[in-house]
Amino acid sequence: MIRSSRMRSVALTGGVVAAVVLVAIALILFAGADPLTGLRGLVEGVSSSPYRVGELLVGAAPVAIVALTLIPALRAGVFSVGAEGQVTMGAIFATAAILWVRDVTADAAPAIFYALVGFVAGAVGGAAFALVPAWLAVRWRVNVILSTLLLNYVATGFLGWTLRTWLASGEATATPQSERLPEAAALPALIPGTRAHVGILLVVVAVVLFEWWRRSRQATRVAVFAERPALALRLGATRQRTLYGSMLVSGAGAGVVGWLQIAGVNERLLGSVSGGVGFSGLAVALLGGLLPAGIAVAAVFFSALTVGAVGMQSATGTIPSSIAEVIKGVLLLGVAVIAASRPGLVAPAHPGPAPAPDDGAFSAEEITDAAAASGEPVVEPEIAAEEGTR
Repeated sequence: MIRSSRMRSVALTGGVVAAVVLVAIALILFAGADPLTGLRGLVEGVSSSPYRVGELLVGAAPVAIVALTLIPALRAGVFSVGAEGQVTMGAIFATAAILWVRDVTADAAPAIFYALVGFVAGAVGGAAFALVPAWLAVRWRVNVILSTLLLNYVATGFLGWTLRTWLASGEATATPQSERLPEAAALPALIPGTRAHVGILLVVVAVVLFEWWRRSRQATRVAVFAERPALALRLGATRQRTLYGSMLVSGAGAGVVGWLQIAGVNERLLGSVSGGVGFSGLAVALLGGLLPAGIAVAAVFFSALTVGAVGMQSATGTIPSSIAEVIKGVLLLGVAVIAASRPGLVAPAHPGPAPAPDDGAFSAEEITDAAAASGEPVVEPEIAAEEGTR
């Protein structure tokens, strides 16, 4: 049953990718260009120089981290669309903390200390902002989709006020921005001569961590929570614990992305710091089948559309680079289909109270069936004997 569920997920994802390729070919033909020339330009736009490769990685890394840290929430049926606001809050917290350290130490702090402060402050900012919709869902059963979406606007408004007041740069600039970060706070280059920075390596760390988590007992509890709340309660996965835990993880990941954007790319806080990576991360998480390796590949694919569109325009002379946005729109429609195919994913996480469990332990077969419905690997069915009689 697990294998068939995974095969359906892989087949659906493959179908979405194939549909996107066909739409891209149709758009190229509509523009009066040769599809082979356009696709060759797309590939060359991504790989023709180290700078292009660096741009590919810079675009893929933040999307991948957001998507990877959304895995627990989406596995639990908690559909959060608030990563944009959490990236913004993480960037604000990280900028404020780094500039404070600079002032306190007279800019004498070592680079590793700036990196640690920025990482922690960004994670705290994103996680704290993610706690708000989690608390609203636990306390008043507010729909997570609605609350996280609206809180994105709150974060954007707070960022605009911040860049005009307490973090505003003293320079006369056309757009609101913060002071430039200290040189030691900027992340070192990963590929010389490009914007690719060492923070991109966090994607590898995140893939390993979530691949390990996916095989843990906690992952099984989360998967069961999405399908069988009563059984999940017997295993220790309460609604409150699952909501807070999954939202904290996704919020912290988005906040770290905010730090990466200011320390690795812009070297200051700008009004465009989120850059749409929050919504893109949600799409990539679903396109990757909520599997760490799949998400990494999907993030690279998503970034390649943007970076390669410039090469397509140069190769054909008739196709605008904005074609990437049209293709992404089609991709998002496909992602919506993927989301709709996963039971419980687009609904609030069990808005009603879970049924009271009976006095008997759940069997291994029940645990296996409930976890299999979400495509999770089932680990140690004997947990029913260890934890099922609470």
